[in-house]
Amino acid sequence: MALGFMRRHRRWLYVFLWLVIAAFIILYIPAFEGESAGSPGQTLALVGKEPISVGEFQRAYLRQRQFYERLYQGRPLDAAMLRRLGLEEQVLQGLVEDRLVLLEARRLRLDVPDVAVARMLATSPEFQENGRFMGAGEIKRRLELQGVTVPEFEESLRRRMLRDQLEGLVTQAAGVSAPEAEREFRRRNEQVKAEYVLVDATPLKAEATATADEVKARFEARRETYRIPEKRVASYLLVDGGALRAGVAVTDRDLEAYYQEHREEFKEEEQACASHILVKVKTDPKAKEGHPDDEAKKIAAGLLEEVKSGADFAAVAKKSSEDQGSVTNGGDLGCFPRGRMVPQFDEAVFALEPGSTSDLVKSPFGYHVIRLVSRREEQVPTLSQVKERIRPLVTNQKAEALTAQKTEAIALSLAKGRSLEQAGNEHGFAVQKSAPIARGEVKEPLASASLVARLFEIKVGVVEKEGFAVPRGAVFVALAEIQPSRLPELKEVEEKVKTEIVEEKAFAGASAQAGELRARALTSGLEKAAAALKLVRKETPGLVGRGQPLGDLGTGAALEEAAFSLPEKELSVPVRVASGYAVLRVLEKKAFDPEAFAREQPSLVASLKQQKRGQLFQAYLNLARERYVIERKADAFKRVMGQER
Repeated sequence: MALGFMRRHRRWLYVFLWLVIAAFIILYIPAFEGESAGSPGQTLALVGKEPISVGEFQRAYLRQRQFYERLYQGRPLDAAMLRRLGLEEQVLQGLVEDRLVLLEARRLRLDVPDVAVARMLATSPEFQENGRFMGAGEIKRRLELQGVTVPEFEESLRRRMLRDQLEGLVTQAAGVSAPEAEREFRRRNEQVKAEYVLVDATPLKAEATATADEVKARFEARRETYRIPEKRVASYLLVDGGALRAGVAVTDRDLEAYYQEHREEFKEEEQACASHILVKVKTDPKAKEGHPDDEAKKIAAGLLEEVKSGADFAAVAKKSSEDQGSVTNGGDLGCFPRGRMVPQFDEAVFALEPGSTSDLVKSPFGYHVIRLVSRREEQVPTLSQVKERIRPLVTNQKAEALTAQKTEAIALSLAKGRSLEQAGNEHGFAVQKSAPIARGEVKEPLASASLVARLFEIKVGVVEKEGFAVPRGAVFVALAEIQPSRLPELKEVEEKVKTEIVEEKAFAGASAQAGELRARALTSGLEKAAAALKLVRKETPGLVGRGQPLGDLGTGAALEEAAFSLPEKELSVPVRVASGYAVLRVLEKKAFDPEAFAREQPSLVASLKQQKRGQLFQAYLNLARERYVIERKADAFKRVMGQER
């Protein structure tokens, strides 16, 4: 153990103390409240022979949930929101990835010895605070507060280092060439402003036709391209949350209970309703707006004196305020809570009494004269005021609970050996047949990529005993039929072939018309040429970067290449775009800057390399999944998620 190593080497002794600091900084594993309700040591999933325990999943789930709640400004997230975020799957897949790293490191005989752990703790900047040690007592106190043991942290650090070692080995060949860096620099920096005319192929489709002979000839020449892929038909039982919602009854007692439980969420902050007069201060001597500070202060003081002498505040604001957003409303800013305005303004307005006017208030915008019109104190609306806002929330909550209850009951029936039909009959659901589904194809109501993938893994007759989450609720499936890949008969793809021919003819017509447009534009200009052909000349709103839509032409490799390679003021040849053909001319260009590229190349190469390494390592881990059996313990997972919710 690293701890033993440190005992044998006194110069490493302080490393043990940093072990505690790092536990606080890196691991931060809060104790899971309510673990006694389950069994933390129980295996939730197996990756190869490496277990993921219930307790580990619970701690990781809680950390991730707290992260999302911070993103949502501390608002507790309900079960529906957590499901939409896919939180449980995120957490589980993160832990699966951790085990894959461990197994792959073991397979490749990678190791992190105790001396390496100790060296990292002693030398890493992240384990230092202002260059000084904060003290063993404080560190120990923090460690005990988090309930983290030294062996737990030691193992987590070792795994992190093992991951870094594996990633380094896998991605060591990842490099970024000078052309790659230049392409990225161009993508980030080059811009063009262009005028263009689009010849839309859509109207031409109505005029184009495809004869029976053309359709037959094309089909026979390209029959293999119309091959129908293997498809699978599922028997399925849908627990439709929307249908169940229609039957949910919400009582006044339900609304009252929800209101009391979520009372704080309805709290309305204290608000000030105010008006102001603003005299702007120049932020830069060359700025067009505003005045020098002394001059602005003098003007504002004069306006304040007018108001104090009895002049109408709104009239003075309309005449003299330099805040364009409120001047037409007599300086009225409406109502706003604390923290909405800049601090100087905020502090002044909330210190006023309703009807009173401030002295001069200086903010980054300039000098303000503020009048507080009224103030609304912090309050919690009554139940009657928010009752109709609550009703759909409670309805959804009850529908989700009913959906979960029905789903669990069906899963239990299937676990007891019932068929899909028997389970459906027991719980009042009909079994239906899906349309044939190709690999990777997602269709309602089986709108789940993992469900479709599973249909291509199981045998005919096999029933999946766990439901799949879909937008409408949950669905249980059995594979009913496999339809092998085959060459189609003409009648099966006739409309597709006909559509292709019509589209080709329409685009050919658009290309010819664009060619004529360009020929005219070379002599008369793009606008006149467009008008002669009853087309419209347009411009991009401003400079457009690579990868951004070029006006209503959209994006595309051919369009981008044409626009950014075209010298200024020259006409392009007709360019194929999504809806037809376009002719364009570059009006203004922010071109490639070799000097700027030379300056930024090192940092650009570093960021691209890091990105490429991350992608390469993720691809490696995806391949690693195929080497190991990943088994989820459905019963344990269901119990854990029941506790979490």
